[in-house]
Amino acid sequence: MATNPLTAFGAGSGLDSRAIVDGIVSAERTAREAPLTRRIETLQARISALGQLRAALNGIATSLDTRLRGGELGLQLSSSDAAVAVERVGSGPTGALFNQVTVNRIAAGQRLTGPTLTSASDPVGTGTLSILFGTRTPIAGGGFSFSAGAAPSLNITITPENNSLAGLAEAINASGSGLAASIVTSAGSATLVIRGPEGAANGFIISAAPTPPPDPLLPPVPGLERFNHTPGAEAMTLGQAAVDADLAIDGIAITRPTNRIDDLIPGARLTLNRAATDVAITASRDSRAVSGALADFVGTLQAMRQLIGDFRRPAQDGEEPGPLTNDPTARALDQRIGRLVGTVVPEANGLSLAELGVGIARDGSITVDTARLANLPPTRLADAETLLRELSAGASPTRPNRLQSIAQLAVAANDGLSRQQARASRDLERVQQQAEVRQALLTRQFAAMERSVGLSRAAQQQIDQLVALWTADGDR
Repeated sequence: MATNPLTAFGAGSGLDSRAIVDGIVSAERTAREAPLTRRIETLQARISALGQLRAALNGIATSLDTRLRGGELGLQLSSSDAAVAVERVGSGPTGALFNQVTVNRIAAGQRLTGPTLTSASDPVGTGTLSILFGTRTPIAGGGFSFSAGAAPSLNITITPENNSLAGLAEAINASGSGLAASIVTSAGSATLVIRGPEGAANGFIISAAPTPPPDPLLPPVPGLERFNHTPGAEAMTLGQAAVDADLAIDGIAITRPTNRIDDLIPGARLTLNRAATDVAITASRDSRAVSGALADFVGTLQAMRQLIGDFRRPAQDGEEPGPLTNDPTARALDQRIGRLVGTVVPEANGLSLAELGVGIARDGSITVDTARLANLPPTRLADAETLLRELSAGASPTRPNRLQSIAQLAVAANDGLSRQQARASRDLERVQQQAEVRQALLTRQFAAMERSVGLSRAAQQQIDQLVALWTADGDR
């Protein structure tokens, strides 16, 4: 059986050979591992710090972009009368405006009222209600004519399972037709009310086809025919006809099928609430909003530069240096942020942050002069919004001064650092593997030495025994 070299340790020399081998290998391994471990830790700290800087810059850009998209810096719309509400659509109006709106009539949907029953659980009769959509036109002497529209017809089926006023209302509401049914109740009565969508083209008629009675000789039972509403058969009562909105903007007569109107004033939605005369719709910029947004933006840029400065700090007063000390990418990020102040933005008619009162103090901090911003001509407020919008837009190789373009500098740098870290990790793994090989080699060498020492001692003992034997014979 082969002998384990480790079991021979100390057998011949009496030394702790195992500890000697472990000490030699550990010393050699530590000497080679320590610089690699420090390098990996340093690279990881740089990667993390650059990642934080990139995320912070992208965060500033996203926050500013969200603020701009919300319309805070754009033209602010207002109405002189709640009869016509106004709100932004998309990015809002492109320029200042003043419009006068007169509402003669708001759009309405058709409303029908059914017969009065005693409760919502009263049966209405089985069969089918066919509903057809289109335009209802009053005729002289009463009544109306009807012209079918493009919307598909609808059939509401009442079976014994839903044969009640509540069941009829539920079936209409579940049809997805745009009709809304409700039941108005009072003491001892329940009435079905059906409402259609706004607009004259959304009128509707109802044709009832009741299930025939099982015995025609029995007295008739009131059924679905009570909900008829067709020319010449108006069992349900018309409460409101479907009509378009009738209004005028700056004296020009206009009709629209709905009270929410997006196509009269670019970038604005009008909501008509009631009739009114000469309602002023205006749009203007609020310089205070621009000032507040700019101050917040400058504050975040300054915080960004402070973060970069903290990462780049040298070792001093016993403190460790920052993870990006002497890092060229961190220095480039800081320089690019500083240059934003004086950069002219062609898309903003040549405006720069410096013209808005932004400057760099002697200590390197970024500041904003609110008094200078307050003196900015109103015509330049739109350019200020465009400038901030350009700075916050997505990264582009042709727009190097955008915040997200600056943030991209950290991407290439981190890629290079990650490759260096991977190489250092592979080198560390090789050192560990070589240490294992070294340990095995020394183990074999020391085991061989122990065997040699053991054989030498055995020979010495034999010689000593012979000498002692010879000496004893001579004495005799």
